[in-house]
Amino acid sequence: MSNLKEELEKIRIPDHLHERVKLGVKAAKLEQNSYEKQGDVNRNKKKKGRKYKRLLIPAAVCFLALSSLTLTPVRAAIQEMYDKIFASKHIDDTGLKMALEEGRGQPLNQTYYDEKNDITVRFQNVWTDDKETKLLLTFQSEKTNLEHYYFDNFEGKSTVYLIGEDGQKTNLKHVGWGSRHYDAEENLVAEALSFDSIKEHKGQEIVLELQNLTYYHDQETGVLESTWPLTFILEESAISDRETSEVKKEFVFKEMNYFIKEVDFSDTETRVVVVGDDTKLLTDENGEKYEVMSQLEHHFLNARKFEKGTGYTVVPGKPGVFLKSAGKTINPIFSKGDVPSGEDEFIMVFEPVPDRSDCILEIGEDIKISLTK
Repeated sequence: MSNLKEELEKIRIPDHLHERVKLGVKAAKLEQNSYEKQGDVNRNKKKKGRKYKRLLIPAAVCFLALSSLTLTPVRAAIQEMYDKIFASKHIDDTGLKMALEEGRGQPLNQTYYDEKNDITVRFQNVWTDDKETKLLLTFQSEKTNLEHYYFDNFEGKSTVYLIGEDGQKTNLKHVGWGSRHYDAEENLVAEALSFDSIKEHKGQEIVLELQNLTYYHDQETGVLESTWPLTFILEESAISDRETSEVKKEFVFKEMNYFIKEVDFSDTETRVVVVGDDTKLLTDENGEKYEVMSQLEHHFLNARKFEKGTGYTVVPGKPGVFLKSAGKTINPIFSKGDVPSGEDEFIMVFEPVPDRSDCILEIGEDIKISLTK
């Protein structure tokens, strides 16, 4: 029996919900039988019947898929189970893990079936602040091998759109790489997407459209055309604050001059914004702008390693760039690489700090800079 089914079977359904679940299962079976008797008269209905059959086991999932009620103890338990996927060692965004452990975000608990590609999408959780939105989702299939498919809105073929009341689509651009894990046994992908903030729409109905999966394998790149809709009211629980502190401190590293502009504190990360002699954009002979990796960025990445199945992690004891807060070492979040920045800036992203009034930037063994005013 799969790990997913084992976890679901551990969920205790309250007694008063058992009858509703049984009725839902009975209705689904009757509807399925009716579709099968019709043969191929209505292919779409027959497909829906097969979808129900997959959701009948276990009953908890059936209840989740059919219910549009507020968060019940059953749905809360299922949400907690999915949160464990994103808080596991397989997701390399440590700030995300810490936020989930604190119960951050708005549970969505919505399921969408992509009939064309036989993919079941489960939207789990969302939260947003002034600079980014995080959306947690899983997608799974019985027919389509998903091992090499990514929802990659960073440099892939995937896109997140915000749909306005007039039908106008706004491309919500990436904020960092995001985080992904593939479970071969379940043929399930868990993704933590990061894109532009939707905080300004608090209390409003949000309509998102996720388009296309990106295929990567060996040197081959492709696209699986798909459209996954998501509609929800952006609630207070999804809103987080971000505190920005202007630091304005200088330091020298490997004969390069650097200037710390500001520090951003949020529930999921700490950003340190730096400019320096070698962070500036350069211009080639054709007038095209390009950049090279600065000495500071080289050292920042020095402690990074990649492990299959766990993503980017920190090599213990290896020199790099870290924060220190409340006596604890705060590690970089390497999966937040390439966060969009202003011209000539370099942004280093770290885990959330336990004490924003006690934050020190440590570069190697010799450079220690207080990030408080």
